[in-house]
Amino acid sequence: MSKATTLTGQVKAALEAISTANGYSVNLSGVFLFGERKLDSIAAPYLLVNISSDDLVDFRGKSALRNVVYTVEAVMGRSSSLQDLQALHHDIIKALGLGALPASKPTANGWPFEESAEFMPDQDGSTNRTLTSSITLAYIENY
Repeated sequence: MSKATTLTGQVKAALEAISTANGYSVNLSGVFLFGERKLDSIAAPYLLVNISSDDLVDFRGKSALRNVVYTVEAVMGRSSSLQDLQALHHDIIKALGLGALPASKPTANGWPFEESAEFMPDQDGSTNRTLTSSITLAYIENY
């Protein structure tokens, strides 16, 4: 198994742990990776996880330093406030644990990961409000 697949499994497991029983602010209905089917009957809040890029940064011999950007779209109901979205954003960062994922390495600036978020209100009759968190993790892949 590649480090990329291991890291994705760790990201999914960490995000699936988000629940009030584990000290987070919300209980998620599910975490869905790219290609996994989310049934329409599954109510918000839930997370949709995709990889927007996976770039080669440096290599030595058969080892490569790579930066992968996970895009985590958090979907909450229309009645959710900005503060609800901010709390879930905090939960996502807390779940990924500032370097707690064993397969990730510090990024070039020495941080455990880089992250940015965009908050989107409901629009034109939408029933959901979303936040999209772009999380960059570094890892070493051996070929």
